[in-house]
Amino acid sequence: MASKREFCERIRQNKVFLVETLCEEADVIVQHAQQEKLITQREYRNLKDVGKRSRETMIIDLLDKLMSKGEETCCKFIKLLKQDNIVETFPLLADHCIIAPSNRDTSLKYPNQETSVEIKQYQISQIPRGTCVIINNVHFATMNDRPGSDMDEKSLDKVFNWLGFRVVVHRNKTAAQMKDLLMDLGQRVDGDCFICCVLSHGSKDGVYGTDVGLVSVDEIREPFNGINCKSLAGKPKLFFIQACRGNRKQNIVKVQADDPSGEELELEVDAEGFDVSIPADSDFLIARSTTDGHYSYRNAETGSWFIQSLCRQLETHCPQGTDIYTILLSVNDEVSQHGFRCKQMPVHEVAMRKKLILPVPNTQ
Repeated sequence: MASKREFCERIRQNKVFLVETLCEEADVIVQHAQQEKLITQREYRNLKDVGKRSRETMIIDLLDKLMSKGEETCCKFIKLLKQDNIVETFPLLADHCIIAPSNRDTSLKYPNQETSVEIKQYQISQIPRGTCVIINNVHFATMNDRPGSDMDEKSLDKVFNWLGFRVVVHRNKTAAQMKDLLMDLGQRVDGDCFICCVLSHGSKDGVYGTDVGLVSVDEIREPFNGINCKSLAGKPKLFFIQACRGNRKQNIVKVQADDPSGEELELEVDAEGFDVSIPADSDFLIARSTTDGHYSYRNAETGSWFIQSLCRQLETHCPQGTDIYTILLSVNDEVSQHGFRCKQMPVHEVAMRKKLILPVPNTQ
């Protein structure tokens, strides 16, 4: 159960959603707020003065008024939003994190079990949320370039800035430079969450630096575990890796593989291919663009199937309060439907203890 300290922040973080949802029946929610004595009769009359304000402005003013009254009032307002008659009037509330845990019982129950198991949620409230590092290797000493990867970088930069992260981009790094910058980040990052995106050529043993040196997934992950990075202990750490995972070919059109041979096929291919094992350390999620031994596809003009789908799904579902694992299932579904003679299936390795929701910061 959320502590009362969280309720004002929950309203603040979801203010845009609340305004868009509640303004359809602004009079209804304002009347209920007055009946629950969340606002005074005078405040109610001022809010109802529709001659001077739109329904959207009415809800904005209501939310500002409630937050100014403090935690107890915000707590009571969240409880109001959970009421069945309110959810019936505003059905979008039913599946939104603003009223989580909602009046719907989402806990796991077993026969003869008197108590339920509650799925806890990572606390994501700081601004900025944390650091998102993007390592984008496009030009290589002895391997083909990776056209289209700049579009992936641009999309990742845009979506994680929008989600409130401090985005740091590094381009065309050797293996040693990649290891050094990750070790350095592990010693100084903080925040509620950490994200690392690696875009490069790869093999079954790891991802390539621009000098064709290899960096293993352990070397990418370990600087951020609970021992090496105490500031992120117990906090979610997400890794999105777009690189080769083998050289199995499919019948496709105009591709290029992200392996050392740079063999030309019929579509541009970006296949990641190395064994990843989730460590005993908790709070890690590693998402890979394809299954073991297979290519993943990257269009030279529009970017990779995996990264572009990831960014689209984050933009669609984060405002709705969808958790990250459910979003990744949507990515799986979308990517799996790409192509006719060529197919791709992203995979995830998860060592998370809680549900992770990345709320869109309030920009008003």
